[in-house]
Amino acid sequence: MAKDFALSVVAPDRSVVEERATSVVAPGIEGYFGVMGGHEPLISAIKAGVLEYSDPAGNRHYVAIGGGFAEVTPDHITILADTADRSDEIDIAEAEKLLEEARKALRGETSTLTREQATLELDRAVNRIKAARMR
Repeated sequence: MAKDFALSVVAPDRSVVEERATSVVAPGIEGYFGVMGGHEPLISAIKAGVLEYSDPAGNRHYVAIGGGFAEVTPDHITILADTADRSDEIDIAEAEKLLEEARKALRGETSTLTREQATLELDRAVNRIKAARMR
C-alpha cells in the first residue's frame, strides 16, 4: 500500500486543496514530475499546467495551476500557485469564452487585454479546460 502524505495547494486568495494524497504529478518548469510519500525534499518552480493527485481511496483529482512553486518533504507537499482551480469548480463555457478573448487580443483585434495579459490568460484558459474535461 502506498504511503500517504499531506497535500496543500494554495492560491493567493484561498486554500484550494488540503487533503491526504498517495501521489502527485506536477507541472515543473523542466517537465512534469511525480511525488510519492517519503520523497526526498525538493523545491521546484512550476509552470502553468494540470496538477494530478490520487487520494488514499485511489480516486484521481485534477487542479489547473497557473504557475508558482512546489515544496516537497517526505510527508508533505505544498504548492504555492499563482492561480489554482479544482476541475470540479471550473465552468467550461466561461473558460472557453476567456480563451476566445485571449485569442482575439493575440490576433490584434479589439480587446481589453494587453498582449502579455492575453498570453497568460490563454495558458490559464487552456489548462482550466483541460482539467475540467479530465474529471
